Amino acid sequence: MGTFWLVTGGSLCAALVLVIISWLQWLQLRQHRVELAVLRELLQGLGGIIQRLEQEKAELTAGLRAETGQVELLKRQLSQLRG
Repeated sequence: MGTFWLVTGGSLCAALVLVIISWLQWLQLRQHRVELAVLRELLQGLGGIIQRLEQEKAELTAGLRAETGQVELLKRQLSQLRG
């Protein structure tokens, strides 16, 4: 009868250890999900910022191109007035 109780007690201890390990893994998984949600929000925010900056860059590039064209035109006009 002593062996029976030893095996039963050992099995219960093993089951308890497995339950505790499973619970700890569940807590870790829950924490990772929270962190993942935060990172997703940050990534979406960065995506919006990147799109806005790319749009501003395109606008500034177009403006610079127009200003460069205007400078070239003024240089030609000045050259014609001098020569």
